[in-house]
Amino acid sequence: MKAIRFAFPILCLGLAFYVCAFKVGNSDFWWHIKAGQLLRESGWISTDPFSYTRIGEAYLATHEWLAQVIMSIFYDTGGWAGVTLLRFILIAIAFGVSLQLHRKNYWINSALVVLALANARPALTDRPQLFTFALFSLVLFFCIGYLEENKKRRRGILIAIPALLIVWSNLHGAASLIGIAIFGALFAQEIFNKSNVRPLTLCLIMVLIAPFFAPGGFANISYLIDLFTEKSAGLIEEWKPGPWGWYIKHTGIFWLSGAVSIWFGRRNIIFSLLVLLGIGYLSRTAQRHEVLFIIAALTLTIYQLRYISRWNSTLESLQSKRILFPATLLVAIFCLGSYTHVRAYDINRNDNLYGFGVFEPMRGASNYLHSEHFGGNMFNNYNAGGELLFRDHQVFLDGRNIDYGYDYILRAVNAGMDRPLWDALDQEYNFMSAVIYYAPQAQMDPLPYTDLLDEHPDWALVYLDDWAAVYRKISSGDQISTITPKTLETQQLPEEMGQQYFQQMQEELNSMIRIRPDGVKPRLYLAKLYTAVQAYDEAEVLLGEAMAVQPQNFSIYLGLMKLRMEQGRWDEAWKYLKTAKSKAGYSGLSINEDLVEQIRAKAKGE
Repeated sequence: MKAIRFAFPILCLGLAFYVCAFKVGNSDFWWHIKAGQLLRESGWISTDPFSYTRIGEAYLATHEWLAQVIMSIFYDTGGWAGVTLLRFILIAIAFGVSLQLHRKNYWINSALVVLALANARPALTDRPQLFTFALFSLVLFFCIGYLEENKKRRRGILIAIPALLIVWSNLHGAASLIGIAIFGALFAQEIFNKSNVRPLTLCLIMVLIAPFFAPGGFANISYLIDLFTEKSAGLIEEWKPGPWGWYIKHTGIFWLSGAVSIWFGRRNIIFSLLVLLGIGYLSRTAQRHEVLFIIAALTLTIYQLRYISRWNSTLESLQSKRILFPATLLVAIFCLGSYTHVRAYDINRNDNLYGFGVFEPMRGASNYLHSEHFGGNMFNNYNAGGELLFRDHQVFLDGRNIDYGYDYILRAVNAGMDRPLWDALDQEYNFMSAVIYYAPQAQMDPLPYTDLLDEHPDWALVYLDDWAAVYRKISSGDQISTITPKTLETQQLPEEMGQQYFQQMQEELNSMIRIRPDGVKPRLYLAKLYTAVQAYDEAEVLLGEAMAVQPQNFSIYLGLMKLRMEQGRWDEAWKYLKTAKSKAGYSGLSINEDLVEQIRAKAKGE
């Protein structure tokens, strides 16, 4: 039985590794790395170094300076592997520290940790928030430790908590105020216990001034106030509260486990309830705070379960069952494995993060801009700015919101759907080029920015790949005339196509493939084009190349399915359809059911 108890957490560790293993790549990640590099090279950043519209203006986003420096060191030293290692370390602290609250039952509590990781997966991206998750978990752990430890160890904890908050304030600014709130819950519990709060009072003073032991000082607090009061946060999805259905789906089990364990454990109930309800309320103010609640509920659940005698006696009884115990763990690991795979696979596939390495959606567009020596002011949409400034472009907009302000961001966002507003913005800033990261919004109709610019007489599409499009003010240079971002995304062939038009499409698509060989949309489009003219061998080659580049992309298998249908090889078409559905993951693949039935019937010879 000891071997089983040892093996189960090892399997859970493997699942945790699976959840946390994905490519480095986030629109904010790049500007954090660039800021960290500048801090290390030139010292404190005072004026904006990234946007040509803010030359000489104050650089406000200084609250994450230490996190940016650390992240840039890991990136410059080890590339994507270094950042991935840092991610593993921070996530291990954030979710693993709670296991120390009840070491005897770490084997079953490790399953709760995996469940928490799977539900928190959308937030586990390579940004300074990871430091907040780790520091939040440590402060919560030490506060619980203070309630449980003897007087001698309490002294060390009272030194550790202010030190952690000082470090936290430099890593992620006023996010450390959450730690102060946790300490406040500890203080309230000790008052309720009628304990001597004199040592806590001195520590409370240190805790309250800890956020000011940072270069930003009071600016960290004012920046947080601006985040919650300045309207630009409302334009950013993660700063909005999630829909109730989404919220309950990912946090409901932890509301239940936290409430039930507190009810039956009743250990330091004032502290536990204040933390659960306080962080629970915070989690409803913005989607980015949901993971803090998951960590808090996980920690409180493990803490309270330690003192529920019925729970512990049930586990002891279960471990004595020679057949039931391993069978139960086998079922548990199967369910956990299935759930974590669904969560991790879908998110990684949708966000192009499957596997290891780095996802650089703007790399091709940036290389094109540098190679063509584009001059003048460049427009870029919100998600494109972080990577473009990392690649030494002066941007119009990036991942910051307070620095730019609500009106500025709102105009930029609305200009993507409003021709007069775009023209007014163009006239004010005299854009010579526009770089659009269209992929995240590719399903919208109309497609922001690109649909407008494709119809605009003053602009021409000059570069296009799976993720980005570059437009230039009309000039005598070459331009892409037969393909648009929308047609590349929808893979819609023109209704009429003469020989000359066909050849031009073929040339433009082949050019896209050469320039950005890690993309698949031009290959899929060209394969569809070849299939339409019965050039099956050429289509086969392109689809094989696409599969080698992105083996998890279900669209490739749909292309192979359609190719086999055209060839009358229905059994293979049916096989590729099933593979496409499997690769599409839990989020599902929408395909005409009549077509599915037709392929199935033909494959079975009906």
